[in-house]
Amino acid sequence: MGERDGQLPSAVPDGYKQAIEELESIIAELEDDDLDVDSLADRVRRASELLVFCRTRIFETRLEIERVVSELDVPEEPAPSVPDSDPWQDSPG
Repeated sequence: MGERDGQLPSAVPDGYKQAIEELESIIAELEDDDLDVDSLADRVRRASELLVFCRTRIFETRLEIERVVSELDVPEEPAPSVPDSDPWQDSPG
């Protein structure tokens, strides 16, 4: 992300858990009556970025799980059948 209105770009969370913890912190700030109106838009913007991050992680994880499960569903190749007789031997006839 580039700079917006002279602000530095927001840091990307290390993972889903960190993003959720930051979201919970922002929600607590938003529920606080003492929230500075000047920072309200910034906090909501950051919450939006974190939500996009979390949704993307959930989507990517779901795809990975589906891929792994689909590999489990693939039947193994059957063992080659062994003929009862040697096809290269002359058959009586």
